[in-house]
Amino acid sequence: MIDTALQFSGGKDSLACLYLYKERWDDLYVVWLDTGASYPEMLEYMERWSKRLPHFVHLKSDQPANIAERGWPVDVLPIENTALGKAISGNTGPTMQSCLECCAINVWIPLHQGIKDLGVSKVIKGQRRDDRRKSTAKDGQIIDGITYSMPIEDWTEKQVFDYLAQVGADMPPGYADGETTSRSCWNCTGFLDDSRKRIHNLPDGKREEMLRRLAIIDKAIDDQRVRYG
Repeated sequence: MIDTALQFSGGKDSLACLYLYKERWDDLYVVWLDTGASYPEMLEYMERWSKRLPHFVHLKSDQPANIAERGWPVDVLPIENTALGKAISGNTGPTMQSCLECCAINVWIPLHQGIKDLGVSKVIKGQRRDDRRKSTAKDGQIIDGITYSMPIEDWTEKQVFDYLAQVGADMPPGYADGETTSRSCWNCTGFLDDSRKRIHNLPDGKREEMLRRLAIIDKAIDDQRVRYG
């Protein structure tokens, strides 16, 4: 019976964990969540891994449906563009939501539920202490009966890249193009401190659409800042 799952986002940190546990691939679930807005290159990358890993688990959510209902994810939320704000204010612009709420609904909650459904007692997570954004889980913490292990918690980003180079890792798409995070949702308009290079690297049609949305978001933020400020 398999009692351990490794969360694999397709980013450098979870990839480092995957290689650290290479000797255990035969008795380890490796769990990836596909949001439904995955890059084609990421789907191909995960397809390669699914053929190498004996217990690869492909979970799915529906980010496009969530975006259609709750709006574009944003870092600074113009309140009149939320679903409730539009109903109250009569705003007819695009609907928007917190990028953290979007990730929770489309990634964190379904990933946690999917891992719970596997019936494991331990989860390996590629989280570093010096991450600017990280989950609330801590190394050794027990959540819903599952113990979380963070084997690279004390590593630096440089140590992660050095280790991956040392083991000759099959690197995820994006890093060779100067991106610094995993490619999850191609149409994410949040986390712009990390995403600007990723958006710049999109194919022409998708890049133009993302820049159009970002211009609308910026204007909505500015308009409401002036009015409420």
